[in-house]
Amino acid sequence: MMKHLRWSAAGLCIVALAACDSTPAEPDTGPGSVDGTLAVTAPVLGAVPVLDDVSGHLYDAVAAAVGGINWTDARAAAEGMSSGACQGYLASITSDEENTFILANFPSVTPMIGNGYWIGGFQDPDTEPADAGWMWVSGEAFGFTDWSADQPDDNLGLNPEDALHFLSVSDGGFGGVIGWNDLNKTDMTPGYVVEFEGDCTEEALIGVMLKLTQGEGTRNINLKSRGKIAAAVLSVDGEFDATTIDPTTVTLGDGAAPEANVAGNPRGKLMVSWPDLNEDGLNDALFHFNTQDLVAAGLTAATTELVLYGETTDDTEFTGTDAVAVK
Repeated sequence: MMKHLRWSAAGLCIVALAACDSTPAEPDTGPGSVDGTLAVTAPVLGAVPVLDDVSGHLYDAVAAAVGGINWTDARAAAEGMSSGACQGYLASITSDEENTFILANFPSVTPMIGNGYWIGGFQDPDTEPADAGWMWVSGEAFGFTDWSADQPDDNLGLNPEDALHFLSVSDGGFGGVIGWNDLNKTDMTPGYVVEFEGDCTEEALIGVMLKLTQGEGTRNINLKSRGKIAAAVLSVDGEFDATTIDPTTVTLGDGAAPEANVAGNPRGKLMVSWPDLNEDGLNDALFHFNTQDLVAAGLTAATTELVLYGETTDDTEFTGTDAVAVK
């Protein structure tokens, strides 16, 4: 027999842990309630870095605050990110495949036309000519390049340009051609690309996600992203044990069929873990969904809310919602 449990706000949350309310409320019997089903309204969604299964490295594109960020500060910020053995640094791009991977998974790194995000290339300021002496912050060989036309140019000799970023220039029509450009380290761009090197296991991926997605507010989703969305369900002492959730029943969508199932890793294992997210001594549930699975299930720019459904191993149904901004 199917059992149900309903709370008005409890148990389900994303990594913005300060916004979580893990105290069960009185059952909601007001208008619009579905009697007998666990329902929660705390935030449930968060973006995660993209894992390259070939290299084992994680990548993420970090938007700067209004006004932008210079290369030196971007480097320091990237190198301040880590999880377990995964150490962050400005992306050091050593192949066309890696360059294509970043641009395909993070379209936000370049505008239609103009300056894009910082990456990890740099040179000594007094180096001449402009294309000499380039290095990666990772220490890898600077062999592969993807310079924009007539770049690097040291601003035509008027100002030393000693740091590397993405640039999109007009193709003569309505599009842009993306390549690399040199800028002075003190110039500002709208963000930076981070690469994480090391043993980037699923456990490490969770840790990185927690660091990068903390905060409150509407969750932003890019329809072109090849990354993942994370959803967490918190255990509540004496009321709900999130580790009893059956991952094969968990779906995420806009509330109408079809819905996206929990993502699988390259070995076919569902991407679910049981960390203690809010450090209350109880293990919680953390699920990952492919953004493109959500798109295939009907996610559009008009979507303003996503709904998580699932059941526990003893057939208790639950559901949770979160506001989203889709572009």
